[in-house]
Amino acid sequence: MEYLQLLDRLQKSGYQYHIYGNKQLNPDLLHVRMLTDSQHARTASTLYLAPAHLAVTPDICQPVIIFSTRQHTDADAYTDSPFQIVFFDGSIDEGAFFNLLLDYLTEIQQISAGMHLLVNALFSGNGLQYLVDTASSLFGNPVYVIDLQHKYLAISAGIVPDNIFFQEEHSAGYISTAGIQYILKHRLDDKIRQCGNALHHYNELVEKAMLIDVIEIQGIEIGHVMMLESEQPFRDFDQEFFHRFSKLISMELQKDTTFKRNKGVMYSYFLADLIRHPSKNTQDIRKRLKTMGYQLKETFYIIAIPSLGYSSSDLKVEVILERLRYILSGNIYVIYENTIVFLLSRDMNQHLSGYEMKQLETYLSANDLKAGVSNFFQNLEDTPRFYEQAVSSVLLGLKLNAAASIYYYKDYYLYQMLESYEKENSQIRYLIQPGLMKLYLYDKEHGTDFIHTMTEFLKHPGQPSMIAQNLHIHKNTLLYRMGKVKQITGCEFLEGEEYMNYNLSMRIMKYLHMI
Repeated sequence: MEYLQLLDRLQKSGYQYHIYGNKQLNPDLLHVRMLTDSQHARTASTLYLAPAHLAVTPDICQPVIIFSTRQHTDADAYTDSPFQIVFFDGSIDEGAFFNLLLDYLTEIQQISAGMHLLVNALFSGNGLQYLVDTASSLFGNPVYVIDLQHKYLAISAGIVPDNIFFQEEHSAGYISTAGIQYILKHRLDDKIRQCGNALHHYNELVEKAMLIDVIEIQGIEIGHVMMLESEQPFRDFDQEFFHRFSKLISMELQKDTTFKRNKGVMYSYFLADLIRHPSKNTQDIRKRLKTMGYQLKETFYIIAIPSLGYSSSDLKVEVILERLRYILSGNIYVIYENTIVFLLSRDMNQHLSGYEMKQLETYLSANDLKAGVSNFFQNLEDTPRFYEQAVSSVLLGLKLNAAASIYYYKDYYLYQMLESYEKENSQIRYLIQPGLMKLYLYDKEHGTDFIHTMTEFLKHPGQPSMIAQNLHIHKNTLLYRMGKVKQITGCEFLEGEEYMNYNLSMRIMKYLHMI
C-alpha cells in the first residue's frame, strides 16, 4: 500500500498530524492492528494504532509505523527512533478512526490490485483498445478515450449506454456538435486542467455523472479519458483509481508515433485518420473541421516529404515541419509514418500559389530536402491514393536521378506505370519502339548522340529554333541530324501517335537508365 497516499487522504479528511522518528519509512501496508498492552509492534507491513491510554516508548527497535491518538509531551524523544510515530491532533474517536483506516487500506489495496492488472494490460502489447476494455471491466462502467479534435480513439466494448446521444456518437466516431458546444459552454477543458485529479462532472446531456482526466505526452495535453456512471455507482476510490489509469493511457499513446510526433498540432489526427481509414464517413470529418474553424474548399493537393526526402539533410523532421508550417500556412499537416504530409485545400479555379511553391522550393533546395506533390482531387475518401502519389513522385524522382527539390506526380505517373509493369514482367526494355532502339544502338556503335537530338525534338515539337538553341547548333545542322534520325528510325514523325509512341519509349529508356 502507498503509505504517503494514506497520510494525504487523512489530511484531506481533516485529520492533522505530526511525524517523528524515521521519516524515510514508506512500507507496503497490508494490515491495520490496534495496539494493546500485550501486543507488540513487530511487522513492517502492519499499521499499528496506539490508543490514548497506551504510551509508546521510544526504544522500539523494529522499523514500523505507529499512529497515536495521544498527545505526547516530549515528542522530541522519538527523533532518532528506528520506527515512525505519527501523533494526531485533537480528540479522536478511536473506534471510528480504526474503521476509517481499515476502509482506506482496503480501498488502496483495491486500487493497487487493479493497477497491477492494468499495468499488465499496458505491457501486453495488445494496444489501446485492450487497455480500455480491461479498465472498463475493473470499473464496471464504459470508458472512452478522445483526442483534442473530439475523435474517439477507443470506446470500451460490451457496454453501450442506453442513450441516443451516446449511441449516435459511437456510430460517428466523434463527439457531436451538441457535445462540443456543451464542453465549451461549461469550460470543461479548463476545469480538467485545473483539477489536478480526475474531474467529477454531472453531464446534463446524458443525465449521468462522469469522471474526466487529461492525457499528456511529455507534459503536453493530447486528449482526455472519460468514464460514464451508467452501469454502477462510482466507488469512493474510483476518482483516484481513474486518475492513475489516465497515466497508463498516456504511456500507451506514447507508443503511437502519430501522437508522439504531432502532440499539440491542430487537425493532425484528422489527416492521419483520412490516410489510415479512407472508408470513414468523411462528411463527419468535414463537419468537425468546420466546427473547429477550418473550411475545406472544392479541391485538394497532398504535399509529402518521405524519409528518403530528408535523409540527406542535417535537420530533424520536427524542425523541418516547423518551418513548413509558416511556408504552407493555413493548411492541415501531420507526421505520418515518418513522412511529413500537408493537405492543401483550394477552390477549383485556384491552383497552388506560385509564391508559396517558390518559397517551398527555396527552403527545400537550401536544406537538401525533396518533396512530392500529388495531382488534385475532390473526394476526401481518396486521400490515401493521392498521399501515395506524392510519396511515389519523390521515390521515382530520386530513382531517376532527377535534379529537383519538388517532384510533381503529373511528371512521373508514367514511370509509376512502368514500375508496376516491371514488377509483373521484368523485361520492359522489350516495350521500346524498334525505331528508337535502332537509333540507340547506332549511337553506341558510331559514337554519335542522335538520341539527345531526338529528346529535344520530342520535347519541343515544331519549334526548330528552340531545339537548335538548346542543342547549341545551327538550324542547318539540326535539319541534317533530323534527316539521319528519320533515316535510321524509319519514321517521318508526321502523326501525333508517332510522337506519343516515341515519347513513351524515351520514358522507358530513361527509367532503365539507358539515357
